[in-house]
Amino acid sequence: MVRFENKRAGWAIAAASLLGMVASNGYAATASYDPATSVVDFPVVEVLDGATSSFFSAKLQVTGNDLQLIAADVIPPAKGQQRVVFDSATAAVHVPSVVVGADEFYAKLQLVPGSDPLRFTVAQLVSNNFQGCPSFSTPGPNQGSCILSGEIKQDITLTKNTQWILSGSVFIGGNNTESATITINPGTQIFGQQGADFLWIRRGSKIMAEGTPDNPIVMSGPLQQSGGEWGGLVLAGNAPVNGCNEGVAVCENPFEAITSESFGGNNPEDNSGVIKYTQILFAGFAVRPNEELNGLTLNGVGSGTVIDFVQVHKGLDDGIEMFGGTAQMKHLVLTENEDDSMDWGSGWRGRAQFVLIKQSASDGDRGVEADNNEVNNDSLPRAKPILSNMTMLGAPVATEGFLLRRGTGANIWNTVVTGFPVCITIDGGATFQNAGTPGNLSGELTMVNSFVNCATNFKDGVDATFTVVDWFNSQSGNKAEDPLLNGYLPAPGSPLTLGGAAVNDPFFNTVDYVGAFKDGNDDWTQEWTFKFN
Repeated sequence: MVRFENKRAGWAIAAASLLGMVASNGYAATASYDPATSVVDFPVVEVLDGATSSFFSAKLQVTGNDLQLIAADVIPPAKGQQRVVFDSATAAVHVPSVVVGADEFYAKLQLVPGSDPLRFTVAQLVSNNFQGCPSFSTPGPNQGSCILSGEIKQDITLTKNTQWILSGSVFIGGNNTESATITINPGTQIFGQQGADFLWIRRGSKIMAEGTPDNPIVMSGPLQQSGGEWGGLVLAGNAPVNGCNEGVAVCENPFEAITSESFGGNNPEDNSGVIKYTQILFAGFAVRPNEELNGLTLNGVGSGTVIDFVQVHKGLDDGIEMFGGTAQMKHLVLTENEDDSMDWGSGWRGRAQFVLIKQSASDGDRGVEADNNEVNNDSLPRAKPILSNMTMLGAPVATEGFLLRRGTGANIWNTVVTGFPVCITIDGGATFQNAGTPGNLSGELTMVNSFVNCATNFKDGVDATFTVVDWFNSQSGNKAEDPLLNGYLPAPGSPLTLGGAAVNDPFFNTVDYVGAFKDGNDDWTQEWTFKFN
């Protein structure tokens, strides 16, 4: 944290230099400072509250070591421009561009908990002009670029004034030792040079990737043309996983693609950090034959991790895959991935709400591929995520919307599946047995208030003890009919807009609609995502 001495005088000097008036060079700052009154003026502030937001003009006054809110007036929405953003989920204010003379800065303010009136401290103060490569990196091939490589076992910050390049495997922290935090500022861009480059957050370490709608974080391959241009992003945590022999007190597994790396533990609330307003693009390189990385891989990640407003686009393998753990996520955009959009196994017992899955017209497998454990279908803890408000758009080249197999459980709410050759397949004796029977379901594998509309809606897999159509029809609110979509949004008159139900779980927003979007005006993918067809 940035600290200033001499209290008010120090703050005034800092604010004057950092949050200065717009300079005569014509750059548009997002904040200005009046030294006569010690007031910082934010003409446009967007206050985020999940997928909704409000806009204000605000004034903060320097008081000692803090900035205190002295005025806030509602203004019309002002999207599509650079602006100050207050994220209520992280209690952080992101000031993207403040100009002093020829210099431009980014500032992050942090809300003082319980303050009334609201007060903020300066958490970060960074020039937006390239300042050279820090000690944890080496100079890159171009001016303004720096290379990350190997193991990094210290806290580091990646800023938007630098093009960050991954060289090979980049590990943050040790394995539950020498833990470190990688902070990634809004608007920062990280590129893999080639396939085998990836970023791995080890157990005990954290990623703090806090983008904003107007300044998303971008992790990408160099050409942005095809899947597999780089490896991807991997988080490893200490939440429970399955797949160990009976009697093992704490199950820990090697990762299938890089067997020297382990994940799993006994802390369901484990915290691997924050990923918000982040694009993960063109990832999925095969690090070994038939062992590709996913765009986003969550290995034993715990529920203390925040994953919200994340897009995985055009990965060579899966968009996002959970290997056990209890990770929770909202507002996922999984587009044009070349294998499965969402995949889970090893006992994932997390949650997800507001998920858009859009398969490519030319490649791709399943919308969701769901396993408990491939080797022992009844391994504990058994996979049983809770999913709500998913919009899954398939293509003829795909396989199916949901494949529920290998003993998995799941509670699926308010979901629409359309455009796949098959909407839902249940497969394997352990999966059927875990579910119970239509009319007498166990509660372990359910689907309610959901719509299907595919060439073939239901398929019975091997060792079926009931038909999938009977399972679907025996549960409340399910319908096999046209959901009336306009692209991925509900069209006027769509039955989705009033077809949903609230999930009785504190993680979930209360909704009364089916799918990821309330109506045609509720497109929360706008502005922060990479363009998808």
